Parts: sequence; structure tokens; C-alpha cells
Amino acid sequence: MTWKAMSAQRAADIVDFWLAAGWPQTPAQVQQLGERIGWTPDDDEMMENGADGLSEPAVAIVSMPTGETASLNFWVTDIVRDLGDEGEEFLDDQYALVVREGVRRWGKAVLSDSVGRSAQWDHTDGARTVVARSKRSVTVDFTTPQYAQVLRELGE
Repeated sequence: MTWKAMSAQRAADIVDFWLAAGWPQTPAQVQQLGERIGWTPDDDEMMENGADGLSEPAVAIVSMPTGETASLNFWVTDIVRDLGDEGEEFLDDQYALVVREGVRRWGKAVLSDSVGRSAQWDHTDGARTVVARSKRSVTVDFTTPQYAQVLRELGE
């Protein structure tokens, strides 16, 4: 079976785009900005990443009680429904490529394998990026500086 993935460079470019966005932003502002990278605004604080042709185009925008954006999450790979050795290798390879590109751009990552594998970067502006290799996909979670500060205060 063949699955699709965005390139590691594209995934890191998207993170770099959001790092440069100038925070705080409302979800509506994030939707407008997302159009610059090929994402389409959707209902209920969502966007669609149709530009990369993945099986799961949804981009979730999470907001804080203040109305500011807390985080956004996007898929880097198709969702692999029938795992097997080939699917596991595909996901492992794509995860490794994105982490390697993240290390090249943002420095050393904090690695974890508590619930799936993940690599985390706390950026100099306070934002946080997590690349996760879950059971069936690879995703990126970008946390805004405002919400990342909340998480740090909570010990996360």
C-alpha cells in the first residue's frame, strides 16, 4: 500500500510560518493567515489542508477562554489504517525525517516515548512544537507562546 506525507521541509516551513505570525491571534485571524499556506477556513475554528492531499486534511484550532488561539494541530502523513510492517516503517521514517528537520532548524529536541513517540521544542519566543508519531499517523502540534506559558506554569 502507498501512503502520502508532506515533506519534512514543508512541515517545518509551516511551523516557521506560525512562529513568525505574531501572537496573540484569534482563531478567525489564524484562519485568514492559514490561507497563505494553502489552508482553507472551515466552520467551528477549523481549517482544511487540501494543499498537501493527505487522507486527513482537518487542521484543528484550539482557543483559550480569552478568545486567543492556544494551539493548532495538523497531519504530516496519511492515516495508516492497515499497519503491518510496511505501515510501521512508513510512519517511523516520516517521523524521523520531520524530527531531523526540526533539529536542523530549531536545535535539540526533548524526546519522549510515553504515549507514542514525540519530539518537543520550546522556541525562543515561548511557542512550543511537538511532532508526534502515534499509532496510525505523524502529526504536528503548534502551541502559541501564550498557551505554552500556561502549560509550563502547570508543569507540562
